[in-house]
Amino acid sequence: MTHFSRFLAVVFLFSFLVTGCKPPATPEPTPTATSMPPTFTAIPPTPTITPTATKVPFYIDAIVWTSDPMVPILIYHRFVPDSEENIPTTKIRFGAFKQQLQDLYDNGFSLIPLTSWLDGTFIVPEGRRPLILTIDDFWSADQVYIDEDGTPSPYSGVGILWRFAKDHPDFGFAVAGFSNMGDKYFADTLLPSEQRFIRNSDDNSPIWRDKLSQAMVWSIENGVEPYNHTYTHAQLDKTAPQDIQYQLADNDRITRLFLSRVNREDLIPKLGNIIALPFGVWPATYSGVQVLKNYKNPEGVPVTAILEAYNLNEAQLTPSVFSSSYDRFKIQRITSSDAMIQYIINHKDEIPPATACKVGPLDEQKSTDVEVIKSAIAESIKAGSCPEGIYNINNVVFIARQGTVELFSLQNGH
Repeated sequence: MTHFSRFLAVVFLFSFLVTGCKPPATPEPTPTATSMPPTFTAIPPTPTITPTATKVPFYIDAIVWTSDPMVPILIYHRFVPDSEENIPTTKIRFGAFKQQLQDLYDNGFSLIPLTSWLDGTFIVPEGRRPLILTIDDFWSADQVYIDEDGTPSPYSGVGILWRFAKDHPDFGFAVAGFSNMGDKYFADTLLPSEQRFIRNSDDNSPIWRDKLSQAMVWSIENGVEPYNHTYTHAQLDKTAPQDIQYQLADNDRITRLFLSRVNREDLIPKLGNIIALPFGVWPATYSGVQVLKNYKNPEGVPVTAILEAYNLNEAQLTPSVFSSSYDRFKIQRITSSDAMIQYIINHKDEIPPATACKVGPLDEQKSTDVEVIKSAIAESIKAGSCPEGIYNINNVVFIARQGTVELFSLQNGH
């Protein structure tokens, strides 16, 4: 054997010994189910469902008079301190006026503007009754005077009423004043210690005129309605027809002059054209009466109404424009004595209170459509949710009676 052959034999023997002595390889275990890493099945997210909005039924608010309304219209004149004695029936002490307001409020009355009574758009809070205050011989300082802070003096009738309304918002603030511009010279100075006003300036001074213009502007801007009581408080049964025309026209002219002198001509359209008879007396002749009824103010506006006056023994309530007895040229008013206040309270049940009602449901997009509103009123009455009566919806008036609903207008009457 050659050396090379012996070398190969040794290599072969060594390889056999090494591989032959090595223990057999242990096979890799087959993983069992429990030894496998957990497998997670992804849960798809729950889809977000946007809910469908529930349609909220739409209703409109209405004030309803279930029978023809009546109203007491009170006449005031002058207001004086409580210390003043032996006063005439045309004056009332501050304390007595405050008590009258409280008594009327406590018995469920709330103020409405005279104009709203005449056009049928008057409303008061639910459960309350309408009341109108008027002041004759207007624009005396004890009736309305504007203090340095820009508010009406508490020593004036309008100032007392304004403060009472602030304390009792459901009573409201509204008053109609009937002026005589030719025989009234406004007081320009307040004497607080005496709770009265005096005039320091002479008749030709601009001072009292400035104070009067200021009072007029505040009044018109804040719910006081100025109207016509003739230029010099003329007794019309002793006044010729042509002089009646002058009395009305000059009163209107001077009223506008006081607004123009403070550059407030923008307030002139708010003046209106309503006449209160001085002393409650009509002209003695047919032609004189026609002058009153046919009078137009400087803006060409015809007379809306003529107001009368009644004394202590002629207590009465005034019918509304919805009543068959309504006459716009014969609007009744009564004096503001304590006896008349008690009469009003004693007869309050003759004045229907306001009722509130929700009309609908209806399409909000069509809630100003007159025909849609009429149908909604009829359906609400049929369903028993609203009564028949006179409906005020956003100052639009409807009459719902005997199964029909009609739009009310002054031209069509009732």
